[in-house]
This record gives sequence, C-alpha cells and structure tokens, in this order.
Amino acid sequence: MESKGKGGGYLLSLEGIRELFDRLREKYRVIAPKLKDGLIAFSDVDNFESLPFGYKNVEAPGFYSLERSGGYFTYTHPYNSFKNFLHPPELTLIKVKKENGKLSFQVHIQEEALCLFDIRACDLSALRVLDLVFLHKNPHPDPYYAGLRKGLFVVAVNCTYATSTCFCSTMGTGPEVKEGYDLLITELSEGFLVEVGSERGGEILEKVENKSDAERRHFKEKAQRLGETEATMRVHFEKEGLQERLYGRMDSTYWEHIEKRCVACTSCTQACPTCFCFDILEKNQLDLKESQRVRVWDSCFSPSFATVHRFNLRQSVHSRYRQWLMHKFAYWVDQFDCFGCVGCGRCITWCPVGIDIREEVRRIAYA
Repeated sequence: MESKGKGGGYLLSLEGIRELFDRLREKYRVIAPKLKDGLIAFSDVDNFESLPFGYKNVEAPGFYSLERSGGYFTYTHPYNSFKNFLHPPELTLIKVKKENGKLSFQVHIQEEALCLFDIRACDLSALRVLDLVFLHKNPHPDPYYAGLRKGLFVVAVNCTYATSTCFCSTMGTGPEVKEGYDLLITELSEGFLVEVGSERGGEILEKVENKSDAERRHFKEKAQRLGETEATMRVHFEKEGLQERLYGRMDSTYWEHIEKRCVACTSCTQACPTCFCFDILEKNQLDLKESQRVRVWDSCFSPSFATVHRFNLRQSVHSRYRQWLMHKFAYWVDQFDCFGCVGCGRCITWCPVGIDIREEVRRIAYA
C-alpha cells in the first residue's frame, strides 16, 4: 500500500498548509469544506481559518451531526457535492434580448480558474465519472461543463476516518486517493505529507517555503493510517457479477416493497455527486424584452421526468426507484464502463426515511 506521488513528497507543518492555501488563493477561486448552518459544506472559502479543522461528521441512515475532534482533516466529505460548482443546480445557457426591434443572443459559457481544496477519494472518482458523462464519452461534449472543468486544480486529501454510511471500499474508490490530483495531502502525527501529482502541482508546492523532504517513515505511516481506516469499513456486497444479477431481478416483486418507504423526495439524487440529469427551461420576461434558457437539475424521481406526450412512463414510485438504482449499478456500466455509484453514502445519510442503498442492493441482487 506504500506509495509516492508522481513528483515525490514533502512534509509540511500546519503553517506550510496555510501557505499552500494562500498561494492557491492568489491564483484560483477556492472551493473547500466550510462550516455552514451546522454542516460541513463545499463553499467558496477566502481564508484558511474557515476550514472545519477539529470537527468530525457523524452519519447514519437519515442522520447527520458534527462533533469536536482532535486533529485537522478529521471529517470525511462535505454534505453537498462538488458538482454544485461544475454542474450547478441552475445555469443560464443563453440570453435573448429584444432591442430596437432586433434580437441579440448571448451564450454564457463560464471559464473560471477553480481549485477544489480538500476533495476525498470518493468525490474524486465522481469527478472522473462526470468527465465521462459530459466530455469523454459524450458525442457532443458539454461546453458549459468544459469551461469550468478546463483549469480545475485539485488538492485531494486521504481519509483517515470513515462514517457508518461510507462504503467507498465496497465500490473500490477509496479511502486512498490514487490518481486525478495535482496535490495530495495525508495528515500524519508529525505534520502533513504532501505528494505531487502533476507538473503544476509541483510548481505551486515549489513556492511553499515551509516544507522538508518526506522520508520513508512518512509513507509508511500514510499506508498504516489508510489501512486502519479501511479496516473500519465492511464490504457490503460483491461487485463481480452484480450487473447481471440486477438485470435478472428487473421483474421482481421486491421493487414494489420500496414504494412503501420511498417518498420520492429527490433528496438522494440532489446529494449524489454523479447524478447529472437536467431539464431545460425558458424564463421569459412579461414585457417580452428578454428570455433566458436555463439548465436546472432534474431527478428520475420527479413525476414529470419520464413523461412523454402527457403520459408518464414511470407512474409508480417503485419504478422510479428501480430506474435510479439500476442506472447506478447496471445501465451505467453499459454506458460508461464503470459504476455510477462511488460509495460516498450521501444518499443514505440524507434520505428522510433512512433507506440504505447498500441494504437494497444486497436484498435485490442476492435475495
């Protein structure tokens, strides 16, 4: 398990991490975890003191709370997802204005230097999934996503703690960050091991003065901490053959039992870092001088989602739940050669009735 980043590693003190953060702030709009309304949330962060150091999120099906804890990167991931910034809940695509009898069209493609600071292994896997959806396996790459994704700088952090809803080890996405980062931080007893994953990551770290070369023992401690974290997580189901097992249960009456609990609130799809479905709306001013074409998040749990010519193809809640679960664990594999679930557990925590997708997959596929 012992590994080094592509460009070696350095040991930084807390002051070194602060200096790194400040240097990133000079160049990027930094999106990072922050305490907000009693939650740890991905937010715009302007100063190092806003990071939720010394807190730990405690999560269970339908439950979330924060506790004080020793250390710094002692939480897992924020309650919300980074997708709020790369695939915003509401995004204006085109504005049309009528002036002097003529129409003008303005296409709004944002190009902004963003930095995701403190992204965990599950979310980094979700970022790769969204890249496939919007760019790499899309015959018509999305220019709006591409504009925000283009210059994204990624500072990842290895998890040394897991909540009861985390199942990244089951999905093979964590807790160790293995790729897709510019810099990777692991909190150790002596300080912070920072590994370089890209040329621009090395360039930023080169400017940080408060650092020393990491030694072999630092990488050993990293491997030990990650091993201890993974040991606290159980494997909930086997991925091998899961897709075929689920396809074989499409007509099972089990799905109907879900309808007695699921309230189709769409909370799971909004919290999920890989759910990407959207609708396109037209917002017209009453004086007809301006119109906006807006992209908004949609959900396969919404009654209108599968409505075609006023007929809803999925009228029952259990048919919508089946669509969601099958997309994550079966259809997605056909479309993108990977699972659509990264094991972050947000859908479990934020389900108001505590439906646990790990239990449902096990019951449906292995009953």
